[in-house]
Amino acid sequence: MQKVIAESENNTQNSVRRLVMMSLKFHNLNKLVEQRLGISLVQYHFLNTLRDMPATSPLLLARAVGMHPSTLTQSTKRLSKRGLIFVGEDLKDSRKKILSLTSKGNKALGLFESQIDDLLNIVDREIKASGTRPKERRHSPGLIGRF
Repeated sequence: MQKVIAESENNTQNSVRRLVMMSLKFHNLNKLVEQRLGISLVQYHFLNTLRDMPATSPLLLARAVGMHPSTLTQSTKRLSKRGLIFVGEDLKDSRKKILSLTSKGNKALGLFESQIDDLLNIVDREIKASGTRPKERRHSPGLIGRF
């Protein structure tokens, strides 16, 4: 019985370790994307959704992107400061805010969309050249699993 418990704990530890490693690698990929393309993957999702929902409220945008409103508030401040979005007052209720994509934000989306595939191809080649162990790739589907 103790052997079964020990094996179960070991399996759990290995699973958690793999999840942590995937999380770190995704974080590193996100940083690389932001460094090379000017916006992170999350910021792209935010801006792309806003492009499809012009002049929307922060709450509706948060729901659409699957982000907690407080997290969206922080993202909104950063993107507004960079001039990628405009935060204005709702004409019907001055207590409420309305978010819109700026022309600079639209250009950032265009740059991202025109270059993301090339960047991911470079990342794929680097991963293959680094000799990632096949066992690690087998556990996770998609690009993240190949890190």
